[in-house]
Amino acid sequence: MSRPSLIRPELSTVLFDLDGTLIDSEATAAKVVHESFREWWGIALDPTDAAQITGRTWDSMWSWIESKYKIPESRESALHRLVERYRAHLANDIIEIPGASAAVRALHGRFRLGLVSGSHRREILFALDHLQVRNCFEVIYGAEDYLRSKPAPDGYQKALSTLGVAPQNALIFEDSEAGIASGRAVGAWVVAIRAANHFGHDQSSAHGSVQDLQGVNASWMSLLELEHRD
Repeated sequence: MSRPSLIRPELSTVLFDLDGTLIDSEATAAKVVHESFREWWGIALDPTDAAQITGRTWDSMWSWIESKYKIPESRESALHRLVERYRAHLANDIIEIPGASAAVRALHGRFRLGLVSGSHRREILFALDHLQVRNCFEVIYGAEDYLRSKPAPDGYQKALSTLGVAPQNALIFEDSEAGIASGRAVGAWVVAIRAANHFGHDQSSAHGSVQDLQGVNASWMSLLELEHRD
């Protein structure tokens, strides 16, 4: 078997996902959803549902949930309660992906930085302030800021358009299958973060992968080689 073709791309911009990429929060989100369904409505979600309810906006997650389960409460009311419960957990339980804040600070000023998350802006800013990196990002987009959730390219497309950057000059750090697909769909380079892949997301379509963000800096970026994928 021939070795995959490796490319060292010309990069000017780095975009980050939040959950599972900068903070290890997807297990918390899945736990909140599973516990809430059981406590509020007596519904035991299938453990395999976790892969479908992480890596997306709350609205997109709910659309998928509603296609499988009958929820005896309005969408608006149920989502409001879920998000508020998640925020309460997040406030007491932010776990940084190893090296995340150091990597953002190291790349700031050397690359243009943006963040595109399926979380709401309130959660995003809370997490970034906790990591003390909010001011490192030129653009920060959450679920309120783009139409279609990952795996659609909308969020990353909007960020690149705002920055005026061509996709081939952008590297995206992601963790979920939906997020990786979103980055690939926009035409950017994608590196998967393995550290918080608790639910077995398929990361094989990423151009490369790392365990976490420890050691990621401008020198690391200059030596980065990624697999070419059609």
